[in-house]
Amino acid sequence: MSLRVLHVTGSHREVGRQVGRTFGRQIREFLEKYRNFRNLLLPFLNSAEGRQVYEGYLQVAQSVYPQYIEEVQGTAEGAQVSFEHLFLLHCRPEMLLMLKSKQQNVDETSGCTSVFLNFCNGPRLLAHNEDCDANIQKLGYVLVANVKPYRLPNGDVLPEENFTAFCYPGVLPGVAYGYNSHGVCFSTNALLAKTLKCDRIVRHFLNRALLTASSVEQAAGILQNTPVGVAMGFCSNLATLHDNSGRMYSIECAPAEGELPGTLVSVRGIEPVEKGSVGHYYHYNITILSLIYSPSGDTKDPDYPVYRHGTVKDEVRTATTAIFHLEAGVLEIYTGNPKTQPEPDCVFHLCV
Repeated sequence: MSLRVLHVTGSHREVGRQVGRTFGRQIREFLEKYRNFRNLLLPFLNSAEGRQVYEGYLQVAQSVYPQYIEEVQGTAEGAQVSFEHLFLLHCRPEMLLMLKSKQQNVDETSGCTSVFLNFCNGPRLLAHNEDCDANIQKLGYVLVANVKPYRLPNGDVLPEENFTAFCYPGVLPGVAYGYNSHGVCFSTNALLAKTLKCDRIVRHFLNRALLTASSVEQAAGILQNTPVGVAMGFCSNLATLHDNSGRMYSIECAPAEGELPGTLVSVRGIEPVEKGSVGHYYHYNITILSLIYSPSGDTKDPDYPVYRHGTVKDEVRTATTAIFHLEAGVLEIYTGNPKTQPEPDCVFHLCV
């Protein structure tokens, strides 16, 4: 399966417009075929409760991240689709979780797997299976973007951005995996915290904001300093090319409990270890039995394999597998099972 790659440059709106024009067919097809969008999200939006939730998320996003609203608007214009429908896609994790708490027939089991391998003298790898709706396997794309500085309504100017990221059709980059010109590599995982909030930042917008981070400290600061806090939890896995400590990081976040604004943030460093030591998925205690390709491509479990290919109990599929080789400074992307596919589809050099 071929992997689409688009190089873009311009303002946030111009970048979005170029994405929409190039991938308009894929975006429209995804909106048409994604069953949760048609059967759950659109009916919820058309209810009084759903409309109130949508408007609350939109108002907060416009206030805190107007530049990303412009990106989504540009994508909608370029793809000739409704902005309302694209922003609704950005509310997908929160709204599906709300519906799951109300309806027994909502099964939102999509969620990804990330693996750290961090040996003192190498290798140092961050691997990620992007597990999602089956349509994304053939409709997703990689965006290589140069985004021009942005002037906020208060006069402050945000700096230029340069990043590469795997994207869902019509959705802001950052929700899957990517890296930026600061040498920070990211993968994102769903995290179902106990608390879910309305009138907060939907996590897809915070995922996009993290692509601007120049360090782990700044990434944590983006989460901690967002005025209203995140609407639902997620985990961001980070590794940098310039961390002399050799650590890799797992950052988990969740909404503050009660009526308090803000975001609860936990940063855990994955220390380099000597070869022969046991590795882990973080923050979880699942043992890595071999280096990296084997667990990423594991299909042994008949119902819920690590490399997901659609089973009776689990319709989710692994769209792509990303492997960041930090010592070599490259990102490999596989559209097939990395355990059996002899070569990656794409290799990106993590130039900084």
